[in-house]
Amino acid sequence: MQRFLILLLLLLVPAIACADILYLKDGRKLEGEILSQTATEVKIKVQFGRSRAEMTIARKDIEKIELGALPDEEFRKRLETLDPADLAAHQALIEWCKQKKLLDQAKLIQLRLPAVEIAARKKLNPETWCRPCEALGKTSCSACEGKGALEKPCQRCGGGGGLSCRTCVLKEDGLLDCRRCGGAGTYERFDPNKGRKVKTRCGDCSGKGKIKCPTCNGKRKAPCKDCKGKGGVPIPCEECLGKKNVTCKHCEGSGISTDAEGKKPKVPPEGEKPKPRKKPVIEGDPFG
Repeated sequence: MQRFLILLLLLLVPAIACADILYLKDGRKLEGEILSQTATEVKIKVQFGRSRAEMTIARKDIEKIELGALPDEEFRKRLETLDPADLAAHQALIEWCKQKKLLDQAKLIQLRLPAVEIAARKKLNPETWCRPCEALGKTSCSACEGKGALEKPCQRCGGGGGLSCRTCVLKEDGLLDCRRCGGAGTYERFDPNKGRKVKTRCGDCSGKGKIKCPTCNGKRKAPCKDCKGKGGVPIPCEECLGKKNVTCKHCEGSGISTDAEGKKPKVPPEGEKPKPRKKPVIEGDPFG
C-alpha cells in the first residue's frame, strides 16, 4: 500500500524529480531524467507541460551532460551544512522541503526548531543567556518537582494504599482453613477397591490444612478502591497549573538574564592575574 501511494504521488507531481541536463551542440538544452546511457546514445525522459516523453539523443550531438541530485540527496547535503544555531536557515529548509514535496523531512526539521531556537539564543547572547534555565525561559516547578500534580493522601485508606482484608483480618498470617478438608490436611473418601472410607491427603492445601486468602492473596490488605492502591489522589499543582514548568524568575521567560545571578560570571583575561586582597593594617595598638 505504501509503495502504491509513493508511485501515485510521483505521478501527480508536475515536475520530474531529477534535474539532469543535456546541453546539445545546436544550443538546445534538455532537462529531465536520464534513463540509460551507452557509448553511442543517451535516453532521457523529458516533460512538456503535463505530457512526458522519452527521447534518445546520439552522443555525437551532445556537448555536455550535467547530472542533478535527487531531492533526498539534496536534502541530506543541505542538512549537513546547517548551523545548529541558525534558526533562519532551518526555517528556509522547511520551506524548501515543502516545495519539493518532502513533507516527512519538513516535519523532521520542524521538531528540531525548539532546540535550534535555544542554541541561537545562546549564540547571540554568549554572556547574558540565562544559566539557571539553560536559556529555556522555564524551570521545573519546585512545588510539584516537575510532575504537574501533587499527591493528596487518600481519605479512605489514609495514604496506606490498602484496607484491612475483611475475609482474613482476624486470621493469623492471612491464612484460612481449607474448605475441602476443613483445616485437617486430610479428608475421607470412599475407596471402591477396599469397600470402605480411607483418609486421603488434601490436594487443595497440600496437606497443610491452610490456604492463602483468595481475596488478598495472603497480604491481609485489599487495594483501596478510591486510590487503586496508590495511597494518594493526584490534584493539579496550583503553582504551575499542571504544566510542570514555571517562568524563570532570572530571565522572566525570555531566556536572556535580567539580573546578575543568571549571567555568565566574569573571568579575567588570560595573562591578567586577579589582584590579591590587601591585608588590613592596624596603625595603633589595639591593646593600648
